Amino acid sequence: MNSRVPKQIRLSTALWYCYMLVFTSISMFCVAQPPLKGISYDIRPFRKEAIFRNDEKVGYDVRLKNNTGEKIRGTLKAFVKNYKGEQVFNQEMGFTMDARRGFSTDLKLENNLTVPGFYQLMLAINAGRYNDTLYYGYGVDPEKIYSNVNRPSDFDQFWEDAKRDLINIDPKFRVTRRGDQSTRDVDVFLVEFQSLDFQTIRGWLSVPKEKGKFKVMYELPGYLQDMRPDSLRKDMAVFRLNVRGHGNSTDNTNADFNTFNIINLNDKNKYIYRGVYMDALRGLEFIYRHEHLKLDVKKVIVKGEGQGAVLAAVVSALDNRPQGCVLERPVYVDMRTLFFMAETQKVKPWPVLNFQAYINNPRNRLNKENLFRIWDYFDPVNFAPNIRCKVLFGHNMKNTVCPPQAAIALYNQIRIDNREIYMAPDEEGMNYIYYSFENFWIKKIL
Repeated sequence: MNSRVPKQIRLSTALWYCYMLVFTSISMFCVAQPPLKGISYDIRPFRKEAIFRNDEKVGYDVRLKNNTGEKIRGTLKAFVKNYKGEQVFNQEMGFTMDARRGFSTDLKLENNLTVPGFYQLMLAINAGRYNDTLYYGYGVDPEKIYSNVNRPSDFDQFWEDAKRDLINIDPKFRVTRRGDQSTRDVDVFLVEFQSLDFQTIRGWLSVPKEKGKFKVMYELPGYLQDMRPDSLRKDMAVFRLNVRGHGNSTDNTNADFNTFNIINLNDKNKYIYRGVYMDALRGLEFIYRHEHLKLDVKKVIVKGEGQGAVLAAVVSALDNRPQGCVLERPVYVDMRTLFFMAETQKVKPWPVLNFQAYINNPRNRLNKENLFRIWDYFDPVNFAPNIRCKVLFGHNMKNTVCPPQAAIALYNQIRIDNREIYMAPDEEGMNYIYYSFENFWIKKIL
């Protein structure tokens, strides 16, 4: 790893070698492109992860190949936009490829408009009847990106009050072995407990049948995801929780995709996520109070994707007992930036679409600025400074729900040294390399 990369975001030597072995074995799978009507191409950033730091050269190696039996002449146009949608770079060059031959160039993208942030590169290839447009994302000095963080002065007190309300409710933990879900190797238990507002919350605990205690993976749900038992994993216990309104915890909260995250949005004391965050916190409490179920409570990792990543961050901030947390593609991060970026798009993405519909309804008596002030109590950015465990943060360049320019605010507000970041460069989701690295990281932590 380049020595100029800050120490806190370097991969450990052992993990780095593992990462490189995995990358080498599947890199051609990740990079290889299908033929472009006679033209094939291989386009790679100067750095594999498409993250450039400390005055490194910003750009891509561009290689085109003519797969036809005729000579091809064409143009390659490169356009770069920043997160505001402003064009900060453009270049056009001509190329000629003889039959079965190629064309290559180093496309250098930096200029006086290159500042810390995330960018979208558009490459337009025009060669007679061969035309295509390719899109890539990359980042420049992400740790230096400024985020307009607005943490209320009574933020900590607000959540201390919520925790006190939770403590005053008897959890009435109930654990029932489910033979219909268990396997030859894994026992599956239905877990039920009382949470804030006396809501019944349920989840699934899977524990290997072998003797001994097992490290614990605490998994939290994505938006309206129905968490089901993990009956396959035999190396650790897995507790998957369905917070209110999710899976088998919909007794008193049953909303759809467009309405769940706006329930009581105009009142921070009644807003749905006050209860959801406390559900997730009580789920962690369940783990630490049930060591007798062969749970090694000294080896607990909290994990989530999307909304689940937000819940993992919140839980890790409100309770410092877990050894690590995995935050994959978090949503709801830096709401002001999310709104700003959504306004530059023809079709507003979720979740801004839901929130915008709510504030556009005059019956709700909530404008955008008041929405921001309420959301400041729930934005994971404002929980991040309280996280004390080791953190793996995974995100992807092509993310419209929570673009990396907004998501990075969560990572940059985590104040510990033991944090690591992985950006998937050109995937709509995370790639195979990330999930291999995540497994290595978890094994290292536990």
